[in-house]
Amino acid sequence: MPHDLMKKCEQKKLFKVEGRSHWRWTETAVSVLPRDTKVDVRCMHCHGAVRVHKQQVEHGPEDHVEHRSRQDSESCKGGIYFKGTHRMSQMPVE
Repeated sequence: MPHDLMKKCEQKKLFKVEGRSHWRWTETAVSVLPRDTKVDVRCMHCHGAVRVHKQQVEHGPEDHVEHRSRQDSESCKGGIYFKGTHRMSQMPVE
């Protein structure tokens, strides 16, 4: 079962400010991410790399993200292997 803290992530989106384009990380619910499209996402708690898991069957796990690195999962408060001390990822997604 997915951790409740992992039902949201940060998605990199392009914004136009005063005629100039800027990439920014914005908080996004995993349920609104496109199913088959490659999107830039990261953990909103540690900024580590995550993979998106979409609900496949009605009684299956809900939409959520999961750390790609076990090391990130062990040190992130949203990780399923969290050991109790939160810290930012050593390999953050920029």
